[in-house]
Amino acid sequence: MNMVTLQSILDNDFYKFTMQQCVVKLFPRAKARYEFINRGKHSFPAGFAETLRASVDAMASLKLTKEEKKWLHATCPYLDPVYLDFLEGYRYDPSEVKIIQSADQLQVHVEGHWYRAILWEVPLLCLISENYYATQNLQRESDEDVIEKTKNKIEAYGELGITIA
Repeated sequence: MNMVTLQSILDNDFYKFTMQQCVVKLFPRAKARYEFINRGKHSFPAGFAETLRASVDAMASLKLTKEEKKWLHATCPYLDPVYLDFLEGYRYDPSEVKIIQSADQLQVHVEGHWYRAILWEVPLLCLISENYYATQNLQRESDEDVIEKTKNKIEAYGELGITIA
């Protein structure tokens, strides 16, 4: 199976970085646990855990580039220079991620210091979703279809007197 990989340490929700900055400063010894909940009750194909593990292992090579650091410094003045130095030295440690597959069920969790665990949540959800779609040969909806559905929903809300901000 072809695995999905992330291309940048910044492939994350931005608020995770502002939260990490706070956690590093205020709660450096706090521990946390993040656990994947399969809300869609999806069945994962045999070997999915190995594919996901390869994607997770590849994250060890991600690091904040000089260009990314420069961009963050110029664009986000609320990110402390000390935090940006910390982020520049940060590396994902794949050993923090436990992946277990029992038949078609998947268990994934991250446990450790909160300042480290906090950056795993969004990339893990992305890797699970993208690898699932890739292994199942599923295609995402086109942008045009999503736009059309959204327009239809907005129109239906308007007919009900609901205003969309």
